[in-house]
Amino acid sequence: MFNLKSMLSSPYGYYDYIWVDVLLIHETRKAILIDFDGRRAWLAKAWILRINTHHHNGRIKAIFIKISSYNWSKKFT
Repeated sequence: MFNLKSMLSSPYGYYDYIWVDVLLIHETRKAILIDFDGRRAWLAKAWILRINTHHHNGRIKAIFIKISSYNWSKKFT
C-alpha cells in the first residue's frame, strides 16, 4: 500500500528535501504554526517528513523539520 508521504520520500520522488530550524508556536492534528526568521506560517503536517525537537523553552519549542523545498518555498519566498 502506498501513500503520498512514502512516495515523496522514496528515491523516485520529485522533490529535494531540506532541514530547517524553526520555532514551534502551536500544533493541531493537521498543521503546525511555526516562526521562521520573524515570520509565522501554518504548515500542513502532510508536508513534513520528519520533526526533531531540540529543547523546550516554556510554550515555544525549537524544532528541526525535514520538508520538501517545493512546499517550503510556497510559504517563505
